Amino acid sequence: MPQCNLTAEQFRRAQCAELQAWLRGAWDEDHVRYELVEHSEVLNPFRELFGDRRFRRGLDVGVGPYGLGFLGAHLRQQIDEIYGLDPLPLIKVDIGDPDLRQLVAEIRGRVKYIRGCGEYIPAAGGTFDIVACINVVDHAWQPSRIVAEIGRVLKPGGILVFGVNTLSLMGELAWRLRRSLRPQDWFFVAHPHTFQWGSADAMLRVILSKCVRVWTNKPSLWCRIAGHGRMSFWVAETKQ
Repeated sequence: MPQCNLTAEQFRRAQCAELQAWLRGAWDEDHVRYELVEHSEVLNPFRELFGDRRFRRGLDVGVGPYGLGFLGAHLRQQIDEIYGLDPLPLIKVDIGDPDLRQLVAEIRGRVKYIRGCGEYIPAAGGTFDIVACINVVDHAWQPSRIVAEIGRVLKPGGILVFGVNTLSLMGELAWRLRRSLRPQDWFFVAHPHTFQWGSADAMLRVILSKCVRVWTNKPSLWCRIAGHGRMSFWVAETKQ
């Protein structure tokens, strides 16, 4: 199950650890390229469900301080306005490759960066036609509140693209043991929450219960018991 909500100090430490990692990677071309292609595996099921549907407004919750995110990197040609929300400050991406630098500048130019937390999305209800939140809630202050906020700002008929790292039962036990031995390690500080597929799916029910179509790469029973950690995805369309 996910951890309890963090204290203000725990969240501050998690965000400091995250920021240092992003700053270290901002000059590394391979790291930036990885950020641009990461999580692209969810595009195939997205295309199968929705094809080249156009969207007026999109929101990337936890867009990352490079200002790239999932929507900007992969769906910017289909979205008129893209907003990126993140608690960290937008940082400079200082890379030498001119083609890569141009691509980064193009994406950043399309994403309107808003500094803030997903627990309090600064938008009216029913604002966005598509919301992405990938590799975010295990780093967050209140994961379930982020999901509730996403459900609030999604329009009827809106699309959710959600992803989170999930552990098997045995994997979570091993994680907790390692964390108890090295609680100050960056990885444990920056990832204060853990999820198994079932706990993540249960958290998403506040949105999924209102959906007409849902796709997820649900792991097998064996993988949920003893498999490796993996990125689990949900793609869903809310009722009109």
